[in-house]
Amino acid sequence: MRIIIISIHSLALDYLKDSFNDSQLKRVTLITDKLTDELKKFLKLKNIKYLTTKNLTIKTIEKIDIKNNLVLSAGSPWIFSKELIKKLGKNFYNVHQSPLPSMRGSVVSYIILYDIRAFQTCLHKVTPGIDTGNIVYRKSFIIPSNLKLPNEINVFLQVKNREMLKEFLNSYNKNKLIDEKQNNFFSSYNKRLNSKVNGWIDWSMDVDDLDRFIRAYGDPYGGANTFLSDAIVKIENIEKSKNEPARHPEEIGNVLRKFQNYIVVSVNGGSLYIKKILINKKNIIDSIKSGDKFYTKLKYLDDKNH
Repeated sequence: MRIIIISIHSLALDYLKDSFNDSQLKRVTLITDKLTDELKKFLKLKNIKYLTTKNLTIKTIEKIDIKNNLVLSAGSPWIFSKELIKKLGKNFYNVHQSPLPSMRGSVVSYIILYDIRAFQTCLHKVTPGIDTGNIVYRKSFIIPSNLKLPNEINVFLQVKNREMLKEFLNSYNKNKLIDEKQNNFFSSYNKRLNSKVNGWIDWSMDVDDLDRFIRAYGDPYGGANTFLSDAIVKIENIEKSKNEPARHPEEIGNVLRKFQNYIVVSVNGGSLYIKKILINKKNIIDSIKSGDKFYTKLKYLDDKNH
């Protein structure tokens, strides 16, 4: 059986290298949006067939023999139409980095916000309903607590996705697929987050919630938003402490002092040690003084809930 893998150019090379052995690569056709130099070099080295296209349509795939193929979507840059799903056949599966039906939609920042450790990625049948097809394979793992930022967690999840796909390919046709219908009693959907809209800090949160919220908008999202005097600033690179909590609501957000390369800010239940306060991507931490105060205007807190 031949294999078609549909993957965006930024992920395709890692999937080909990490999830497929040489025997499987001889049967692979890659469909992607464009080629990087490194990807092109690997395709030539392994003699892998490929198709590049800006739009994936039925007409596009007429150039490929798709009959009885195993078709895998692994970070596809396209959403598949009903007609395309039907054309690609019954052996069409998608890599999804959450334990469906839980956490449909956005994933990485919510892992930080919800402080999740036990997690799964899965493969499911591609159906017209987004992420609703039957589950055919799962991989369970623990998310290490030392992964603090969205980019770190995303890199980790991508590795687990590729490990899962490798396990699936090595067992395909040897073991019966689980073909498990998703139980929508456990379904949930996480809205896509936009730092400019959703990333405003509510300083009334306690120190643990503030820590998770600010980290959820860290690399690569540019930081969480707040005000210092009348200037909008972004906060990144933080550590939390249970020491020196605010003694009164009026003290919340106050800069207590500088310590090492950090400033210490008093909050509910503890304090935050902040290393980056950015205006137009420039760190202004050296200009911060004891007694300065961070706050967020109510308008921005109200708007993010819309």
